[in-house]
Amino acid sequence: MKRKQTTIFQCFPKFSPSTTTEEEPGQAAVLKVTENEPGATAKLPGCALCSATKSTGVLTEQRVSMSEEWVHFKIQSSDSSRSTSLASLRNKIRRHETSRAHKIAQELTEKGGQDLVGNLVRAVSETVFAETDSVFRTAYYLAKMNLPFTDHDSLIELQEKNGANMGTSLHSSVMLGKNSGVATRLTARYPNLFTWHCMNHRLELAVSDAVNEVQAVNHLKVFLEKIHNLYSQSNKNSRELLEAAQEVGSQVLKIGRVLSTRWVASSFRSVKAVWTSYEALNRHFENAAGDQTRSGKERQTYRGLARRMQSKEFLCDLGLMFDALSELANLSQQLQAHSVTLLRADHLLKRTIRVLASFKDTQGEKLEEALTAQALGHFGSVPLESNAKLTPINAKQFLQSLINNLEKHLSFDGEMLHDLSVLDTGNWPSTPGIRHGEAQVKRLCRRFNLGEEQAVNGMRDFLEHPDSEPESLKPLIQCMKTIPCSTAECERGFSLMNNICTDKRSTLLLSNVSNLMMISINGPPVTLFEPRKYVTTWLRSHRSATQARRQCTPQMPEYKHIWKAL
Repeated sequence: MKRKQTTIFQCFPKFSPSTTTEEEPGQAAVLKVTENEPGATAKLPGCALCSATKSTGVLTEQRVSMSEEWVHFKIQSSDSSRSTSLASLRNKIRRHETSRAHKIAQELTEKGGQDLVGNLVRAVSETVFAETDSVFRTAYYLAKMNLPFTDHDSLIELQEKNGANMGTSLHSSVMLGKNSGVATRLTARYPNLFTWHCMNHRLELAVSDAVNEVQAVNHLKVFLEKIHNLYSQSNKNSRELLEAAQEVGSQVLKIGRVLSTRWVASSFRSVKAVWTSYEALNRHFENAAGDQTRSGKERQTYRGLARRMQSKEFLCDLGLMFDALSELANLSQQLQAHSVTLLRADHLLKRTIRVLASFKDTQGEKLEEALTAQALGHFGSVPLESNAKLTPINAKQFLQSLINNLEKHLSFDGEMLHDLSVLDTGNWPSTPGIRHGEAQVKRLCRRFNLGEEQAVNGMRDFLEHPDSEPESLKPLIQCMKTIPCSTAECERGFSLMNNICTDKRSTLLLSNVSNLMMISINGPPVTLFEPRKYVTTWLRSHRSATQARRQCTPQMPEYKHIWKAL
């Protein structure tokens, strides 16, 4: 039905109705009250200025934001008498008129016909712009130099350490903010959207927090970082390490970074490489410490490295880290699998936590091996002795910190995830009732727009015959399987794109890169590829492989006579 607007109230304490339907210039008309025709939907009052502005923009101040009720005309009064309702509305209007958010909306509206950008530039302090410019300049540097945006936080911290003022926001590269992140904005536009933070990234955050809580782990991390830098930055040292490995008859694996921004599986490979190359590393350190061709400072550095390798404390710390990272790397790789579901991921997480908890009572394989070597006084050919200057890692404290942070970062929160758990027979009681999980199944069906009655009947069949999945319940189970647990596939796609877009293929069009990635990721192996339908399409407008084509006589190079000598 058609609605006609009869009164407009001004944002003044007296709350007196005006007989006009348009605001006078300079007035702050905020409250619109509409009189509806019979059958029309009633419209609640709100603020016209705030609705037109919607956001405070660059004039945003701390703890100041536009009220959703005033912006979207949702102001309500009590349902009692008319006089009480009007008094309540007057009080709300009075408070809103004096609010900082409304004053900013007035300021922006008054400057609407002027050079708004210029006015905002003059209104905002130069410090705010300078700090924001620094953050944007850092982001542009990453894009210009083809660096991953995950380095953004580290570059911000580096500049702050060097004395640059980078502000306090716009630093994170994880865009799931509760207030204005990408996930929040998408959810506001699409209410049925389900957002889920990658479980592999959650795992990295859990390990990082555990490392920060246990200070002794940082000492081990720094030492392993020194070993990585020693061989990654010097071909001479790498060659000498291989020679030392031949002397002691051990294997040398590539030593990478440990507990950095890489996946936890990468950290485990680095720890494994140090453990495997233990004797070779110690032999190289001893050889370099006695090498007279090196400077005295270098020889002293290698003597210190050798003493660290020969300490009982370091060997035990390395064994503990080997056992813990081995389980975490296994969990990380399983979470990256194609077929893993949220329920399966929850099961894997709980199992890993139980394994880590068992390490507190019974040592892992490598830690037990280190303790045996500690009692014998040598690890292979490496003599061991105590070093009072080293603070060993408290194994139980470190393991408990890992468990606490895994439960904190990877715990399943949210109603939908708890509802999905009713589909896992492992979460059922010993004797479930015939209506067990009925309410959860109905909620899930409403979430995925599935038939409730069919799914409920399927759930009852599932309760009676848990060994087989009923056909009527499969649509819900398939919906559950479509929820990805991690962004590992996206990460692989980026890696593949880097392999395709090399320096020699920099002229590839975006469409060609997309097609190449599609074939590489989803295409069948060569032995199963059937080209017939593509050949049929090709022959409609191109020649076949058997048709003769004009032959070009190749020019022989001038240095053809050299071939005879070779």
